[in-house]
Amino acid sequence: MRKFDKPEKNNQELIEEWERRGLEIPDRQRAERYLEFISYYRLSAYTIPFQKIGEHTFKSGTSFDDILMLYVFDRELRLLVMDAVERIEVAVRAQICNVHSLELGRDGDSYGAFWYLDGRHFSRKFAHFRLLANIEKQLLDEKVRLDRDINNINKRERVSLETKQVLIGNAQKENFIRHYVSQYEEPKLPPCWMMVEMLTWGELSHLYAGLKSSAIKKKIAVNLGVNAEILESWLKALNSIRNICAHHGRLWNKELGVAIKIPKSDAIRWLSLELEDNVRFERRIYSILVALQTILYKISPHSAWAKRLRRLLKKYPNIPRSNMGMPENWESDNFWKDAFGKDEPCTYTYECQCEMIDDKYRMTLKNIKKSSSFYRS
Repeated sequence: MRKFDKPEKNNQELIEEWERRGLEIPDRQRAERYLEFISYYRLSAYTIPFQKIGEHTFKSGTSFDDILMLYVFDRELRLLVMDAVERIEVAVRAQICNVHSLELGRDGDSYGAFWYLDGRHFSRKFAHFRLLANIEKQLLDEKVRLDRDINNINKRERVSLETKQVLIGNAQKENFIRHYVSQYEEPKLPPCWMMVEMLTWGELSHLYAGLKSSAIKKKIAVNLGVNAEILESWLKALNSIRNICAHHGRLWNKELGVAIKIPKSDAIRWLSLELEDNVRFERRIYSILVALQTILYKISPHSAWAKRLRRLLKKYPNIPRSNMGMPENWESDNFWKDAFGKDEPCTYTYECQCEMIDDKYRMTLKNIKKSSSFYRS
């Protein structure tokens, strides 16, 4: 361990440092502008693939645009991954709530909306008290904020009583937590469909892992296209991926701390081609991309997500696939065949209509930019 003693430098000095190390920067003013709003430190992570091994200098012919292109690709990849993660997160919340609440107990009755209040539904290792304390704290905190808002409304002198009642009513309905605490006294905590929405992804992952009934865990997993062991592993991995995306971290060549479990059962859709031994597939982003598509096959079978992934990779052909744990011929695997399907989007589901609307919006915006002097300036 040693003391950090690197001096601070302005963008001009940092660009000069890059140039001394062999980076080609034809437009220094443009590069400075990017450093002003992206930062040297963030872009530095994307310079590593362009540096000579064991040295701190750039490979011959490396330009600033090479680094910027890699950064933009990674940003677009994060947005694409986050889109799939969002759909899966929503589906997992719904499945945990729906399956457990409708499951029949020994008495023939369903476990109901408040099943999670009973610690017998969880394993001994699961911190049930912490779950309840977390939910209760969120309710109490929101109740304090609601009371504060109501108090501020009542203090407004130039507002009529009728208007105040309307404003208070709106404040009480601002979100589902406020609605519950203002309308219901018992039970103290909300039903499971509210509870699951109050958990972070990490807490949701722990909740699933802590369920006692293997039959319920299996049913939830099967509804998502996998088995319980695989789902538990993937939820943990996707929690890490979600955090990387949410904090705009480097993703494209990230080595995962924990490798995801690879399905062995033929009942789970997975790659059919053998990968090269030198590709650490299970610890790279390609394994996550495949896992995302596996679940999307089940919860969003007509999604164009895989097509968008293919378009993104074709847009950036110079990105090294091996750093992603991805073979060069990844498209030829039968796993992706149904996802790619035909080029024209499906029009008979809500989600496909949303995909079409997004495509039309992007095309319209592109045309506006072409014809508008504002965008050309």
